[in-house]
Amino acid sequence: MSHLGGHIDALRARFGNVEIVCQRPGETLLQVEREELTHGCTLTLYVALSETFPNSPPTVAYAGGRKVSIAPEDPAGVAAMSQAVWVPGKSQLVDAVGNAFNNIANLWGDVAPPSLKEVEGALASKSSSVLEDIASNPNCLESYSHQLSFLKKVRDARLRAADDVEKALEENRRLQKEVMRVRGEVEELQQRLEAQLATVQDARRRIPLLDAIGSPEALAKTFAADVKTLDTQCEKIAKDLLAVDYSSDKRDFDTLIEEYKQKAKERHIMDLKRRAYHASLA
Repeated sequence: MSHLGGHIDALRARFGNVEIVCQRPGETLLQVEREELTHGCTLTLYVALSETFPNSPPTVAYAGGRKVSIAPEDPAGVAAMSQAVWVPGKSQLVDAVGNAFNNIANLWGDVAPPSLKEVEGALASKSSSVLEDIASNPNCLESYSHQLSFLKKVRDARLRAADDVEKALEENRRLQKEVMRVRGEVEELQQRLEAQLATVQDARRRIPLLDAIGSPEALAKTFAADVKTLDTQCEKIAKDLLAVDYSSDKRDFDTLIEEYKQKAKERHIMDLKRRAYHASLA
């Protein structure tokens, strides 16, 4: 017991209420309480120290015998299973118990796990006949358990969690509608942008034409160039026409004659436009 005195004093200095529940040659069992100011409740843990402590780690549990991890930030007990969380000669019991309190607080949230005092207090208010019924009849035990304040808190917490989930789902549905609305706006803007890009591209295609008629001199040069182009086309058709044997290719000859007449007509009209424009400038 003497080698445990310093550890127990450190527990009392930090947590205040520390009791020695039982002590026997191979084991010492401590009850440690901590006020949980955030949720306004008292958490109770039981710390078992074997005869080999501090060379072996303490065992921490709460009412019901469920063990609690003494690793930092390990509510689910994952770190306690995967790594050594107690180092003899370095680890301190008060820190290990503090970690256990933090883990159980994170695990249970705003519902404190039941303590033996709470169970004793609830049973003390019942008559002997009711206690006999509870102990002998499983149905009565189950019905009574559902009336305990601890289970009521658990049910309330579950309802709050369900409400939170429903709110999250509702918010998710609202966000989905908002996303669909924004997506529609984006698609509409994209269509407008594509239409504007098409307009810009069409305008770019029109720039050479605008340059060709942008001034009287440019328009006169354009008329002259068009007449020259038509002259060249007429000359080419005439050469093709001379190369055709009328006696053997009458159809091709007639086709080229019609094409030449049409092209010559276009050239004549364009030349008249050129002359008329030059006359308008005089």
